[in-house]
Amino acid sequence: MDIDWFSRQGNTRQSNNDAIAVGIRSNKLVVVIVDAAEKGTNPSAFSEHWVTILAHTFLDNPDLHSEPETTRLLKEKHRTLKRQNFLCEVASFCLVEINLNTLEGNIVWLGDCCIGTSTNHEVQWINKPHNLISQHQVTAIPNELHNPHLLTRSLKARRFQQPDFLSFALEQTDELHLSTDGYWREYLEENTPLNNCEDDASRLTVRNIDHKSIKQTNEAFNFFLIT
Repeated sequence: MDIDWFSRQGNTRQSNNDAIAVGIRSNKLVVVIVDAAEKGTNPSAFSEHWVTILAHTFLDNPDLHSEPETTRLLKEKHRTLKRQNFLCEVASFCLVEINLNTLEGNIVWLGDCCIGTSTNHEVQWINKPHNLISQHQVTAIPNELHNPHLLTRSLKARRFQQPDFLSFALEQTDELHLSTDGYWREYLEENTPLNNCEDDASRLTVRNIDHKSIKQTNEAFNFFLIT
């Protein structure tokens, strides 16, 4: 499979706090993307820690995890955050695990990182971000929103929040996309040129997903390959 990772620091950010981990073992692919808030004490380290620990954890089991198993594993890893001095960190994340024989997979997420597929260059996003505007579309809350992109759920060390979980299936010709909101919202939806984006903007594309070896097209400090 071909892996393409793009990540750009936002113009109003002191550092790029997005990160991605891609792992492949036996017949399983695991990808984790994280977008940490800048208000934490060490958001870049937090992003790296969370993507790598989740990728290793979900690769350890060759089978796909059920929703209860996924929640149990996330709770276990969440408890380590306080010991790692990540008490003030806040982030969004999205994890996908895929059986490369059947191309069936699961997605688990908190916050506004998104995963989607495409066949003809137009991305169809699969999950709904945990923000006010998305909740409005689902539950019809009032239109007068002070900040429509405010997160309603996120990853926080101080308290475990229940993520959403869903299962899906790919076709062999599908491309897989994972993106932080700086890319899918600010760049794609709002049509802001990438060099004018205020937020960190990151996107991973996976092509030829039925091939069981990884060809990485670029390298970056916030890209972690796990085998």
